[in-house]
Formats: sequence, structure tokens, C-alpha cells
Amino acid sequence: MSVLRLRKTRSHPRFLIDLPLTLWDRSHHLIDSKAEAHDVTAAGFGFETRGDLERVGAVYFELQLPGGESVSGTARVAWRKQGGWGTWGGAHILTMSRRDRRRIHRVIHGPGYDWGGLANRAVIAALVVILAVAVQKTFSQDGDLWVGFPFLVMGACFAAVVYFKDR
Repeated sequence: MSVLRLRKTRSHPRFLIDLPLTLWDRSHHLIDSKAEAHDVTAAGFGFETRGDLERVGAVYFELQLPGGESVSGTARVAWRKQGGWGTWGGAHILTMSRRDRRRIHRVIHGPGYDWGGLANRAVIAALVVILAVAVQKTFSQDGDLWVGFPFLVMGACFAAVVYFKDR
């Protein structure tokens, strides 16, 4: 019996909004000044354009964010689908300044902290502390082997929960 395991294709949270996008080819010839970006992430974006992308592998882009800010960089066209009204595609960001990446991150996560990421780090830190105490109590010179055993079991269960959470 075989088990089918689906691969998780997205590794970054998406910002589901339509944003103005301008695309140029590698020769700096304008492809489309009125394209739209969809599903923006820190790693790439989907887009819709009426420009010709038939022989284009990489593009320069400028993306207008809410609030009047813009970000720019280069991206590889990962896929495209031609329609009668234009082209849908997906782009993987190749180069972008750190400042622009932070701007996209701020738009996706909002101002302030990434609370989900902070909670994950706290859980991992608690796991490390529990496992360290368990190992110390279990294998200490003057302690009994069974004194640290509950901590060791709790740490192993905690590690399993953290490991299998997103799988």
C-alpha cells in the first residue's frame, strides 16, 4: 500500500490583494505599465499582464504597495498561461533590497511583531529547556534514573508536537 504525501508548495504567507505592477524586460524595454500583481509574498507574486511575455525569462518589476510605497527588483517568470485577454503568470523574486523585503513583510504581517513567529520561537525555547532538565535529572550522579523520566517523556511528546505541527 502506498501513501500519497502532498508537498506543501507555499512557504511564505500571501497578501491577497491586487496591486499595480510595472514590468520591463532585461533590456529595459517596457512590457506593461498597467499590470496587476496578485498573491504577493516575500518570495514572489502572481501577476496579470497584457504585455508579451513569450520570450521573457526574467523581468525587472516595480510593485506599488498600499500607502504609496513601491518596491522593485528582478524576478524569474516561473510560469505563464496565455488567455485571449492577456497573460497570467507567477514570478519568483531573484533580487530585491532588504529595505523592500521589509516593506513587503510589513504589508503582509502589519506593523509590529510577527506574533506567530515569536510564539514558535518560544515553544522551541521551552522544548530545549525541558529536554535539558530531563537529561540532567535522568543522568545526574546523585539522582535516581526515574526522577527525570517524566520530564524526558514530556519533552519527547513536546518535540513530536512541534515536529509534526505543519506536516
